[in-house]
Amino acid sequence: MPPIRREAHNGRRNVVRRLGDTMKKLAACIATFALAACTQAPAAPARDYNPTITRDSYGVPTIHGADDAEAAYGLALAHAEDNFATIQITALLGRGRLGAHLGEEGAKSDFLWHLLGIQQAVDAGYERDLSPEFRAILEAYAAGLNAHGAEHPSEVLPGARNLTGRDVIAGSAITVPLFWGFERTLSLVANEENHPCAAQQATAESIDWGSNAFAVAPRRSADGHTRLIVNSHQPWAGPVAWYEAGVSSDTGWRMHGGLFPGSPFPVLGTNGTLGFAATVNLPDLADIYRLTTDDAHRGQYFFDGEWRRFETRQIWLWVKMGWFTIPVPRTLHYSVHGPAFKTADGWVAVRYAGAGEIRALEQFYRMGRAQNYEQWREAMAMRAIPSFNFMYADNTGRIGYLYNAILPRRAAGFDWSGCVPGDTSANVWAMDDRLDAPELIDPSSGWLASSNGAPWYVTDENANIGPEAFPEAAPYIETYVTNRGYRAVEILSPLRTITDAQLLDAKFDLTSSERSRTVEMINIILAEDAANDSELAEIQTLLRTWDRRAANDSPAAALVGLTFQPLYNAARAGAPQPDIIAAARTAAAHLREHFGRIDPALGDVLRLRRGDIDLPLEGAPDVLRALRWHDDEDGRLSADFGDGFMMVIDWAPDGTLSTRVIHQWGASEREGSPYYNDQSEMFARREWRTLPPMTPAQN
Repeated sequence: MPPIRREAHNGRRNVVRRLGDTMKKLAACIATFALAACTQAPAAPARDYNPTITRDSYGVPTIHGADDAEAAYGLALAHAEDNFATIQITALLGRGRLGAHLGEEGAKSDFLWHLLGIQQAVDAGYERDLSPEFRAILEAYAAGLNAHGAEHPSEVLPGARNLTGRDVIAGSAITVPLFWGFERTLSLVANEENHPCAAQQATAESIDWGSNAFAVAPRRSADGHTRLIVNSHQPWAGPVAWYEAGVSSDTGWRMHGGLFPGSPFPVLGTNGTLGFAATVNLPDLADIYRLTTDDAHRGQYFFDGEWRRFETRQIWLWVKMGWFTIPVPRTLHYSVHGPAFKTADGWVAVRYAGAGEIRALEQFYRMGRAQNYEQWREAMAMRAIPSFNFMYADNTGRIGYLYNAILPRRAAGFDWSGCVPGDTSANVWAMDDRLDAPELIDPSSGWLASSNGAPWYVTDENANIGPEAFPEAAPYIETYVTNRGYRAVEILSPLRTITDAQLLDAKFDLTSSERSRTVEMINIILAEDAANDSELAEIQTLLRTWDRRAANDSPAAALVGLTFQPLYNAARAGAPQPDIIAAARTAAAHLREHFGRIDPALGDVLRLRRGDIDLPLEGAPDVLRALRWHDDEDGRLSADFGDGFMMVIDWAPDGTLSTRVIHQWGASEREGSPYYNDQSEMFARREWRTLPPMTPAQN
């Protein structure tokens, strides 16, 4: 799954500078207004809440309430104790006021908030589309955050006071489109100098995201158990970093798992009866339309035989600049298709699936509350979550993989790979007319693995479904397979039965398949002529010794990882690929500068750093033990993305559930907390915590 603050548009970095002195004249009164806003009293909660919050020896909270709303209130209190700062960032995101806190970077998210009409969608759908039961949960969660803020006023950010359930749902609504890559399409059209109709659009084949999920049914497990592994790869800090918690209520709610800051409950994990994991998929959910305009009809576009006027909306982006918050005006344009933009190819518009949808968070709630497969599928039938692969397992031994996507039913006769004509309603697809997406339930193989690639490659070759089973959807679905996908099949398919240890060995696998992009990169380097090039010859000599594993004692793995990371990052960003030989030279130079050699053990280079913890790690961007990193000043690579919060959910044949969990750091983001990094050593050693037994909910 991706970070929230993605590049919303290119070529806008000078938007603040163009306002010049006009903004400066407004600064004093705006600053005065901001200070006045900080003095507002917090709103009183609608009712009294008395949840029970219990923390285990690692500080992980379990919250119990008389009803679901009271449990959500308690979760807000517990999570705020651990990470109130980031929760408030999510709140500001949901209010379209992140720029007032973070400056220009935050203003990009605010631009997206306005462009997607988040406020309008919430105002229209909050009472119409969300159930009263769920609204009560949202309001209780917001009340819990306000209560924490009232007790700790110095922690409250300007603009994040008096939160409501509408703020909570708005934060979810703006985040969801970014997981399927809406910002990639937006980056093509939001720059007036771009040629979106001529550009090579970034595709899922070049931009895969991380995450793993595994499920093994009793027919394939060596001991008759049913197992589900939750292993979503996210940033280790920030608004989309995992937090672990459990919730329960007297009305039958049970759920333990992972959630993001700003969520009132775990969005993946187990409720005792069933469990589910998620991995990012990248369905094609957006289209660009080339509009017909001319100088004689300024402010209009031609559609179905007549000229129509663009809908316009004046917005203000509040951007922090030093001590002041400056309002930046923008005008948004819309056609019948969606948001419209002036580009080097003329005016274009974007239509995207799920526009105006705010029920995704309620669907996650319904999925977690389901007590059997039928109820879980009923929740999935809401189709409010536009993307994500879901892996399912339950205490009956059923497992399943669903390529969840609200794929629009596009009209035949148009080339949907580029810009389509925007002058006819014949190709304007309906928001509520969606294609069936691939799924594989109870496969004959008895096991499944999702690692972000094509849904046609998730188990034994003879048990996979193929594109021919979903001919309408297949053109709009990924076709590539990640190294992690290849390795899952290479490891598990040859096994007659799969033991618990073998499943975990697969999950922590460090090897790059012969079919991987990493091995392809190495072969290109080795094929280069190194005659009269001692530097390249040294690199090649080391790479020939590499066993294709990112083990922490490997002398070649650091060079491989440092060479591959810029290629991997460029592909994810849709940027031009760096020269591979140059990348290898840069990697070698980095190692020589900081370690005096090009072959230090990977564990000396790749580190887990948190407070006073500094531990060796293993892994690479696209192995099943997936890790990415940033460079520290001492030349070490500090892991910050990938394998983090993980769960192994295990039902014995008699239905008894055992659950193992681990977090790369700990339960708290507060540096002085004893739970700041108390799980790190276990994480580095591939060790687990075991949760107390969870009994299924009694409705």
